Amino acid sequence: DVPMQQLYLQRSLVNLLSTDDVDFEELGLYKCVLFLILPDEKTSMHKIASLIIKQCYERLIETAHEQPGNTLPVRVNFLLDEFSNLPAIEDFSAMISAARSRNIKFHLLIQGLQQLTSKYGPNDAQTILGNCANWAFLTSRELPLLEQISALCGIDSFTGERLISVSQLQRLNKEKGEVLMLIG
Repeated sequence: DVPMQQLYLQRSLVNLLSTDDVDFEELGLYKCVLFLILPDEKTSMHKIASLIIKQCYERLIETAHEQPGNTLPVRVNFLLDEFSNLPAIEDFSAMISAARSRNIKFHLLIQGLQQLTSKYGPNDAQTILGNCANWAFLTSRELPLLEQISALCGIDSFTGERLISVSQLQRLNKEKGEVLMLIG
């Protein structure tokens, strides 16, 4: 006996994979939006989402190579919320390294460095972070992340102290809209 919920999920998966109403050939050529909405409490479909992201990116690269200057005429933005909770996307560090020159941008929302490092390994995690020009920091209790952000903010040339300390980072109040932005 198969539980009713499992039958529903299997039926949903069959329905999802049995039709194709997304024209991947047009992505990057015309303005459009493609949403992949996944419940965060159920991970059964997350592997499929990772595969769709990878396949979409590969098709976009093919499209870019067909265009003058090897770049897409319309910028493509991947907004990947809870990025570290998705199964690792194969070759993602290479993808994010090459994307910008093809007019593709990745916006990654993660909760901490530890999640990213455990998912991608230390070398790929550093490559991914190194290719993220803009950072928005809300809050964390992860000390290595706080140390890295504090160091990235720089040192006051007069006092020799960090411009923002770990302690100050810990006290940002997201309910009041406080956020630290590192741009470029």
